[in-house]
Amino acid sequence: MQLSDYHKKYISYSDEEIENRVKEKRDELFLIFKQVKLETKSDLVKIAVLGCGDKRFIYYHEKIFQEFITRPLLITTFDITVDHLLGGENVVEHDCTLTLPNAPFDITYAHVLLKFIETEKQWDLIKNSYDSLRSGGFAIHVMDKGDYETEEKLLSNGQFAVPLNRWKRQLDELNIEYKEVNIKYGIAFVIIKK
Repeated sequence: MQLSDYHKKYISYSDEEIENRVKEKRDELFLIFKQVKLETKSDLVKIAVLGCGDKRFIYYHEKIFQEFITRPLLITTFDITVDHLLGGENVVEHDCTLTLPNAPFDITYAHVLLKFIETEKQWDLIKNSYDSLRSGGFAIHVMDKGDYETEEKLLSNGQFAVPLNRWKRQLDELNIEYKEVNIKYGIAFVIIKK
């Protein structure tokens, strides 16, 4: 299968550029873990990474999460296509708008993924990220400001806007707790499973 332009762009990034992006992810997770506590009791913390732009992130995700979680980790990376992740550990080809295999997880983590999902399917991803959690876990959805601060359905770059207020109303109707954590380029929308 031919790589998408998005994945080709990531492959062209130098290791230094990837490390700069990893630093931003680390800073975001620092702010998230400062405000939201992981309350699962599992000896092995299972994390589902939903979507991954570059194989090099797989190594760094484990390194970053291990900084904030003192228990052993098992990280599985799910993506709708995996050609760009070949050789990465624990990679599963899967459409994350569908029920996640190998649940339950302690954390689900989607970094600027929602804007790549058609608006009408975004709720499926959000709900799956929550439903696959064990009690005391949380789902993280990182979004850039331009992704959710618009009334447009389609962004100028061909990606999809995220109607965040709509998703919040749906979570409120289901009495599902969430928190917004302000980060450098937008927000981390964290959905908490009690």
